[in-house]
Amino acid sequence: MIERLGFVLVHDERAGDSAAPAGSHLVVALRDKPTLAHFDPERMTWYVTVGGKGQLVEYQRSRALRGEPHVAWGHVHVIDRLEVQNAFLTFGGVIRAVPMGPDATLVILDSPAPILRWSGHSQDVDPMAPQVAAFFARLMVPIDFAPGAEARIAGVPPLTLYAAFVADLCDRYQCARPLREMNPHLSRWLTVEMHRLETARPGDWAAGQQLLADVEQLSSIYGASVRPNDPGRRSTWARA
Repeated sequence: MIERLGFVLVHDERAGDSAAPAGSHLVVALRDKPTLAHFDPERMTWYVTVGGKGQLVEYQRSRALRGEPHVAWGHVHVIDRLEVQNAFLTFGGVIRAVPMGPDATLVILDSPAPILRWSGHSQDVDPMAPQVAAFFARLMVPIDFAPGAEARIAGVPPLTLYAAFVADLCDRYQCARPLREMNPHLSRWLTVEMHRLETARPGDWAAGQQLLADVEQLSSIYGASVRPNDPGRRSTWARA
C-alpha cells in the first residue's frame, strides 16, 4: 500500500470502535524523486517538546533523524513538492526513519494512542478528528494564558492525554442532553471507551482526570476555564 499511496495510517484493531484503536502507526515514504503516480511526500512537520514548550520540527531525507525522538501532541503534516498536504492529529508518540534503498526513506510515527486523519489531499477525515481538534484547541487557552500549563500538558504520556480527552468529552456530553440525543453513536462509544480505560488503563485514566483538574486550576486563576461548568459532572450518564 505504501508503494501505491506514498503514506498509510495503520491501526491496531481492538474491540469497541476502530475510530479509537489501541495503537496507531503513520508510515510515510519520502523519496528523492516523485513517482507521479500518487501523492509524493517530500517532507514532514511535527512538534517536539523542548524545555516544556512545543517546538515545530521539519524533516526531509537530507536531514539526519537521530535515534527515535518523541513527538509531542498536535498536528503532523505530510507535504509534497507542490506544498500540498495531508494532516493528522496525534496525542504523541515516537518517530523513526528507516532507509528504503538509496532513494527513499520510511518515516514511521508509532503511538499507543490514536492517530487521526484530519485533512488533506488524499484522505477522508476520521469521524473523531473534529472532537480531538476541538480538545487540542481548548488546551491552547491555558497554554496561552496560564504559566506552567504548557509544561504540565507536555509532561504526560500519549495515553494519559488520550484518557484526558475521553474524560473531557464525557463531561461535555453529560452536561448537554441534546448532544447525547443528536449523537447516539458517539454517546455509546464514550460509554465503551470510558469503561475500557477505567478497567484496562486505570493509571492513565486517573492521570488524565488529574491533568484536567490541574489545567483547570491553572486556567481559573487567569479566568480561562476550559471545562464544562457543571459541579455535578463525572460520568454518571455513561453508565445508564
